[in-house]
Amino acid sequence: MKRNLCHSLMVLSLMAAPAMGQSLHPQHDLQITPVTGGFLVENDGENGARGMWCAAGVYAKASGAGAPQQRIYVAEARTPGLGQRDPVKFTLDPSGLTPRSVLLIGASFRQAGTSMSVQHGLSLCHALRGNGR
Repeated sequence: MKRNLCHSLMVLSLMAAPAMGQSLHPQHDLQITPVTGGFLVENDGENGARGMWCAAGVYAKASGAGAPQQRIYVAEARTPGLGQRDPVKFTLDPSGLTPRSVLLIGASFRQAGTSMSVQHGLSLCHALRGNGR
C-alpha cells in the first residue's frame, strides 16, 4: 500500500513539473526587441496589456537584470486609442521618468514612467494561464 502511494505521488509530481515550468511564459510568444534604453514588446491582441506586462516580466527575468522587486517601466507613452497596435517600449532604468505605479492595467501604457515589479508581471503570466488563455 505504501509503495503504491509513493509511486502515485512520484507520478503526480512528474506530471506537475512541466506545467510549473510553463507557468511563467505567455501563452504565445510575443516578439520582444532589445533597443537602446530598453526593449519593445509587440502588441498582444489576445491578452492585451496583461499579456504585454507578462512578457516584459519574463524578458526582464531572463535578461538577468530582473530581480523580483526590480521595477519595469513604460519608457514611452503610447497614444491612447481604440485598437492601438503599436509595440510598447519598456525599460528597467527610471532615469528621466516620473515613476508611478500601475493603477489600471488596460490604461497603463498611456503615461511614461508607469511601472510594476517583475514579480507582478510574472504573476500576470500565472493569472493568464489560470484563465485558460
